[in-house]
Order: sequence, then structure tokens, then C-alpha cells
Amino acid sequence: MQPQKSASHKLLKSINQQKVLHLIFANGPISRVELTHMTGLSQQTVTNIVSRLIQDDLVVEGETLPLENGSGRKRVSLAVNSSKFYAIGIELAGKYIRGSVCNFRYEHLGTAERRTKKYETPDHLLQLLVEVIGELLQQVPDVGKTKGIGISVQGLVDSRQGVLLRTPGLGFQRIPLKQQLEQQFELPVYIENDANLLAVNQNMSGSLSKSSSNITLKFDYGIGGAIVADNQLISGSNFVAGEFGHIKGFTGPDAYPCHCGGTGCLTTLASTSGLAKAAGCTLDAFAEGVRSGDEDMNRLYDKIVGAVSIAISNVVTFLNPDHVLLTGSVIAAFEERIVADLTKKIYDNIPQTSRGLHILHLSQMPDETELAAGLVLKRVFEIPLDTLSL
Repeated sequence: MQPQKSASHKLLKSINQQKVLHLIFANGPISRVELTHMTGLSQQTVTNIVSRLIQDDLVVEGETLPLENGSGRKRVSLAVNSSKFYAIGIELAGKYIRGSVCNFRYEHLGTAERRTKKYETPDHLLQLLVEVIGELLQQVPDVGKTKGIGISVQGLVDSRQGVLLRTPGLGFQRIPLKQQLEQQFELPVYIENDANLLAVNQNMSGSLSKSSSNITLKFDYGIGGAIVADNQLISGSNFVAGEFGHIKGFTGPDAYPCHCGGTGCLTTLASTSGLAKAAGCTLDAFAEGVRSGDEDMNRLYDKIVGAVSIAISNVVTFLNPDHVLLTGSVIAAFEERIVADLTKKIYDNIPQTSRGLHILHLSQMPDETELAAGLVLKRVFEIPLDTLSL
């Protein structure tokens, strides 16, 4: 066989195996007969692939499935051996790095955390990440069956190259985090913005699963956003689509300078970091002041709700989503009140034609280390669609 044909044959064999593995993961328990029908591969090819997957301990046989039409050979169920493979999920936030070890059933097997007042340098950030990942790897039952490291970042990310474009506490930097960590640990590393990860999770199996075009907004240490249009996540030409926190919402004496170089950005007052810097108060103190009737705190609350509602109204008018999902610690601090206040003002501002909009909120965020670990699972079981024509 010529070298080129041999290489193509090996690639096709790998793709076929990945197709079968993906279907077992997504649809298991499933039989070999069902896999043959769904893939269009021959029965012998499917049998050979399944045998290799079982030999590699990726797939296990289970109970006998009911016979088709009550007759024929018994069908043995196949499922991914989820408890025997592991992923590390990392949440990289403004003042802490938190991680967990999960098996492919999302069962937590270990945790680690480092906190800091500020990331002094990129090297300091990398040092803390290495410490957390190293501690987690010590808790993995079988390091050889660790399939990768997923990282959720509160900041701008080039997810294709694995580069942090702007990192919490460091300003604008280009940190080749994927390359650095892969050299350190010899494991695949996958990096994504936290709002994008949340949006994908909610669109796949959460509150946005019946939506095709939506916006997710997270009000936390910073403010992040994610845009889904026609079931596709929109990242933009430079991975900055969804930077809702840098929409200009405050004017006059409330237009505080922002680390992005502008003034009046929403994040300068409507995030926990902005409250601390511009208003000199914690989120807990702010929420308590509003609840107790403090006039200054209530004026600040009204300013924030007014600015955020106008910004959301403009985005809704421009993009015409069917849902907006609100979440984050700032939303949770005021529970139903801020959602009701924002909803009323948004509906007062948007055109009549956009008033089919549904405004939802998550009172409890999914565990971000699990979302990050899900990046690894997605890559392990995904099919390389760009090579299927080979």
C-alpha cells in the first residue's frame, strides 16, 4: 500500500472509531446492530471497532437488550466506561483558582483551590494554576486515564489557540496558557470563556434548550455575555463578541474609568469588582443597604438597574433574541426583585415586535469546574467533522 493511501486508511479508521464512540456516549446503552444502522458502517467494521474499544477499556458490555420484533439474536448493550476515565476542571476567576477531578459521570473525586488578592504577573497566575492542577492529579485514581484539563476563564479567551487575551487582575495580556500547561503536564488543555461555557450548557440541556437565539449575561466579579444565533455560539472576529460589561451605560459623575481604557462601562458599577472600586462597598453591604432602605444604596441600585436595562434593551432590539438569561452573584443578591425591575424596564424600552422575548434567570449557577471538565468530555467524544470527506 502506498504511504498516502496508508495514512488515509488510518485516518478513516480513526474517524470511524470516533463516530462509534460518540454514538455510544450520546445514546448508550446501545447495541452493535443499532450502531451499524446509525453509522452506515458494515456489521463487521462495527464489531471490530467495538472490540478495540472494549479492549482499551473505553466501552463496557452490559445487560441484554430486548430482541427486535421478538426474534433474532440477543443484543448486548454497550456503554462508555464513564467511571474509569477522568477529567480535570478548573475555574479561573479574578481572585481564586478552583478545581476538581471528575470522572466521566461528573462525580467529584477531589478538589483544590488557591486564593489571591491579585495576580501579580502572568508567571504568578501560571504558578497558582500549576499548583492546583498538580494537587488534583495527586487525587486521580489512575493518572494514565486522565483525558485532559478544561479551564473556564472569567476573561477574554482565544479558545482555538488556547490563549488568554485578557485575564482577571492582569489587564490586557496574551498568555499562551494551553501551550505552557501542555508542556508542564503532557495532557490536552482546553480553554473557554465562562459565559460561553454557561451558554452552551444551558442551550444543550438547561433553561435555553428550546431556544434557538438567545443571550446569556453573567453579573459577577466582572460582567460577561454570550450570544447564540440560530443555535450557533457567536465568538466574533477577535473572540470579544458578548463583552456586555464594556457597553457604556453610565454618564456624568457616574462615568468611572474602566480598565479597558474607556469610561462609563457597565462593569464599573454593576459588577462586584466595580462596586468595590467605585462605590467602596461589597456586594453583601450593597444588598443589605438596599433591603434596609438606605437612600444612597437605593439610588445606586436604581442607577445600575436603569443603565443595565437600557443596555439590554438596545442589544435585544439589535439582535432580536427569543430569550435573555440573567445570572451571577449580583443577580442572586437581589433574587426576584432585580429580575422583575429589569424585565419591566426592558419591556418598556424594546419595540412592540420584540416583546415576545422571555427573560429568565438562574438563581444557582452550575458548578463551573464541572462545566470546565465538560470541555474535556466534549473533545474526547466529538467527531472531527472537517475530515469526514477523506
